[in-house]
Amino acid sequence: MFHLLSVFIFFLFIDNSNSSNTFIALLDPLSKPSPFLSQKLWYSSIISSLPASSSSSSSIIHVYSAPIHGFSATLTPDQVKSIRKLPGVLSLFPDKVLHLHTTRSPSFLGLETPNPWMLNTSESNSIIGFIDTGIWPEHPSFSDHNLGPIPVHWKGQCESGFKFNHTNCNLKMIGARFFSGGYDAWFGQSGKPVKEFRSPRDSDGHGTHVASIAAGSPVPGSGFFGFAVGLARGMAPRARIAVYKVCWASGCLLSDVCKAFESAVTDGVDIISLSLGSSRLPFYLDLLSILSFRAFSHGIFIAASAGNEGPTLATVANVPPWITTVGAGTVDRDFPATIHLKNKVSILGTSITLMHDDILTRKYYPLHFAAKFNSSSGFNFSRQLIKGKIVFCRTEGHVARLSLGAVLKRARAIAMILSHGNIDPNGIVSEPHVIQTISIGALEGKVIEDYILYDENPMAKISSQGTISMHAKPAPIVASFSSRGPNSLVPGILKPDILAPGVNILGAWTDAIGPSGKALDFRRSRFNIMSGTSMACPHVSGAAALIKSTHPDWGPNEIKSALMTTSTIHKHYNYNRNKPFSPISDESTGNAATPFDIGSGHMLPIKAMDPGLVFGLEHQDYVNFLCELNYTKKQLQIVTGKKSHCSNDSTWQLNYPTVTVEAEKVWHGAVVVARKMTNANKGSSEYKAKVVGPKGYYKVDVKPKRLKFSGISDQSLSFRIVLEKESNMHEMKNLWFGALIWSEKRGKHKVKCPIMIFSAKEYSGE
Repeated sequence: MFHLLSVFIFFLFIDNSNSSNTFIALLDPLSKPSPFLSQKLWYSSIISSLPASSSSSSSIIHVYSAPIHGFSATLTPDQVKSIRKLPGVLSLFPDKVLHLHTTRSPSFLGLETPNPWMLNTSESNSIIGFIDTGIWPEHPSFSDHNLGPIPVHWKGQCESGFKFNHTNCNLKMIGARFFSGGYDAWFGQSGKPVKEFRSPRDSDGHGTHVASIAAGSPVPGSGFFGFAVGLARGMAPRARIAVYKVCWASGCLLSDVCKAFESAVTDGVDIISLSLGSSRLPFYLDLLSILSFRAFSHGIFIAASAGNEGPTLATVANVPPWITTVGAGTVDRDFPATIHLKNKVSILGTSITLMHDDILTRKYYPLHFAAKFNSSSGFNFSRQLIKGKIVFCRTEGHVARLSLGAVLKRARAIAMILSHGNIDPNGIVSEPHVIQTISIGALEGKVIEDYILYDENPMAKISSQGTISMHAKPAPIVASFSSRGPNSLVPGILKPDILAPGVNILGAWTDAIGPSGKALDFRRSRFNIMSGTSMACPHVSGAAALIKSTHPDWGPNEIKSALMTTSTIHKHYNYNRNKPFSPISDESTGNAATPFDIGSGHMLPIKAMDPGLVFGLEHQDYVNFLCELNYTKKQLQIVTGKKSHCSNDSTWQLNYPTVTVEAEKVWHGAVVVARKMTNANKGSSEYKAKVVGPKGYYKVDVKPKRLKFSGISDQSLSFRIVLEKESNMHEMKNLWFGALIWSEKRGKHKVKCPIMIFSAKEYSGE
């Protein structure tokens, strides 16, 4: 089946046109013929031996020597077929355009409270690589004040380009590169807007924003036009930054991303932060999955965004178990604003574009209902109808809302009221529109729509209450836009892995463009407020840098385990302090979130630095995991880069920090799950097992119920989890989730392993 799928996808890309397209060739370096002194000479000979093209000559765009081996080139269908037949060619991948996952976090996560971990200056030895849109190097968030020498394991460089040279790097931003060969080949001159910098300099803003979230230096008095004012700082403010610009005005080419991964691996980064999406193809057909596995095998922690296709089920991206996949939630800060209808009804919303003393607060303005927009709608307005009015718009699905605001601004509307529909049903997302805008929930939108339709002279005025921080509302709540599980490729691996702040996040911004990213936005701000799993991902990247600095001998598996097993499924604040903290809720339903929404839970970085126990994994474990997917030897080599062999151990299971089992299997008999934990602390300790979760459906037993660690360095102990249906259960429960919690007998550690039983048929997302 996998072979047929591979052939189908390949011919889907090459048989629909006689013109040339860009392809990425993956080769086995050990197959290089001996006469060639280098891989590049071998690749050049392959290109020169191809059948000639009548339209253009083929040439190599990129040569890859790590973590993959091969090259990218523009090829005709006939040339592609010829290359596939050559010895040493493992696979050919059509190049494609990828897009970024974007639409008061350190204090919310406890990183401004004094604690022993934050006094650790070795944080400055961690290097985070950002594969994104570049960086604005002069921003104060990238100051190297009080930073020591560059880590000795750094081998990278600072590349020069348009309005960027090596002096733009410093002890904070220690490296910067840019890659556009694939982009230029794909788009040609049409993809080169005048204002785009052919250098690591950021003309978009996204790369600057995410880098500051993860590792920005402290900047007092920060904010966005009077909103979110205070100290802005990254998760790991002393971590070093390495920039790999691959995203340009029309997107990010996969062939350029491959080159960025190569540089990040050879440069010596410890963490890669990736706010791009992989496909949902089998791993051997998805180059991002392959690249991330190869980088992971070099000891690099990979954090990637889950995607913004929620709340639909089975939409989560970046699902390989070697990637830490991050969903988006809210923080305890709000930007409240109020719509005052002339019929004396007040409607609450959120805004970061209204001023405290604004003309909109002084008098009523006419209201106009523009339309309901979806992803395929055009924005066509009559200036005569909307000039000088407050325009109400409703959107459904993924609509370019910032563009909608720009069109209304151009048509001389005075303000916009926006209801985001299922993408943001509660109206929690504030956006930096070029027109003054208030976002409201779906129910509130219906009230305004009815008022406009049934009142002869509908009018309104709008006021802002500024910023409310510190327990403004219970948080986190899972953002409706955050992509959901289950994992459509491997249902037994829970995705996303973890939840992090991704709604209304303040971060540094480029000086090249206004905060809305629109041409008619002449505002300039040192900071911007954005939402998306793109913003959640760098929170985890920064947390990983903190953990790596505390445990420099830990690899990516241990870091991931620490983040997941110490996470929480509860909100951080409860209005009624006499009641226990309530579960994290889902914005799209209003109900308690499930593991499909939050994975193991919302991250708690301080706890993750001292997890007690960790789930360990070795390279062979991932090979065995791929073997369990029935991969052929060639497919294994494509993913791992080696001629790998499957284990003969019939009892083997992937030692993942979560347990996910299909309900259909439990319904037909007991399912036994094996796991193993390693003591992360010195000295002896004893842990006792406790299972929490709803009663009356499934029975969960743990054997043994105690783990006794003798104090031997890196000692590991195994246990089994037995899942059965209750004897009096006459109908299958489609979704059940709880957790196994290992509590230290005479210590502070609690190690959580989420358990979920779900119906694969019911939750397939179809």
